Amino acid sequence: MPTSVRFLHCGGFRFDSPDWEGPEKWTALRNQDLWQTFQAVLNLCQTENIEFLFITGNLFDQEYVRKETVERVAGSLAKLQDTKIFITPGRLDPHIITSAYRLTVWPGNVYIFSSGVSSFPFPTHNLIVSGSGWTAYHQEKSFLEHYERSKDGTIQVMLLHAVMESEKSPEGYIPLRQEQIASSNLNYLALGHNEGWSGIQKIGETTLADCGAVEPRTFADQGPHGVILGELSIDSSRFEFKELAQRAYITKNLSLQGKDNLEDMVEEIIAGIGQGERERNLYRINLKGSLTDIESIIQPMQKLLEKKLNFVEVIPLESKGEPSIEPSWRVVENSEGFPTLAHLFLKKLKKRLAEADEDQKEYWGLVEKIGQTALGRGRVFDDY
Repeated sequence: MPTSVRFLHCGGFRFDSPDWEGPEKWTALRNQDLWQTFQAVLNLCQTENIEFLFITGNLFDQEYVRKETVERVAGSLAKLQDTKIFITPGRLDPHIITSAYRLTVWPGNVYIFSSGVSSFPFPTHNLIVSGSGWTAYHQEKSFLEHYERSKDGTIQVMLLHAVMESEKSPEGYIPLRQEQIASSNLNYLALGHNEGWSGIQKIGETTLADCGAVEPRTFADQGPHGVILGELSIDSSRFEFKELAQRAYITKNLSLQGKDNLEDMVEEIIAGIGQGERERNLYRINLKGSLTDIESIIQPMQKLLEKKLNFVEVIPLESKGEPSIEPSWRVVENSEGFPTLAHLFLKKLKKRLAEADEDQKEYWGLVEKIGQTALGRGRVFDDY
């Protein structure tokens, strides 16, 4: 009988989501990056002899997922014949009646959690893996409500797409309370929701971590992105965070005050950036100054920087303060090449918000919520 269990914990792939911040031409590149990172995860499972792969939510984006994508993921996971794979559906890919998880036949080494807490014992490893998945676009109750397991000499792991009460609770989430975690008597609580990894924490006797998303999607997603490698036994644990992200989003601010030489400004921006970083990372240059100065310099600077940086966009710093719509409402076309009704609605709403004064923003925010509900994005029912 093995004395320890080796696992890999990851999440937040969001296959088929168009939510990549930056110019539209970056989207195809970042989708390709995501598949490369997914393959890197599979390779790690093989080279590190990973026995259990934990995927804690948002493997897909239910709003955009395609059948061929689900089939490709399932086919790839089937190749990990020596690895048992556990998936907990999350906020963006709940296990509803139209779920992405129903679009293919999953291989026998894949376990997908649904409503309620389910447990799978592995006596040969002295291990019990438990978890619960989202079955609606909101939670009715905490996943750990009334959950307590006594210590029985087994290694106990749970997978949840959830947040802690110490964090700002997003809409639709009921956070886990510290006393619930402490009384769970879990050896490891594998969480998913955050964009970046949380670090290893401990509450009571339970070690926990949120792995974060494997790839950053916006310029706000700073810090490392990757997976957690772990080894558990009854008396000890070992964890390692391994960065796998193909690229980073880098923001640089530049004030135009007192500057008039464009070449010098470009050199100031790229100073200290290594050649490898220039070729790999995604850069946003925020220009601060008078509107007249910015308008006259933004295009010439963009052209010069494109000779130095593979992926760069130059924008006015003030534009960051404009009201923003949830990224998943970005205007994209459907399979027939025409914008969907939802995206046309959000495109017009974004314009209204940009023109609104402070008193009007609350009104247009309410319009957005009503529109989301009417167009299906704001579904709050459980149709599983």
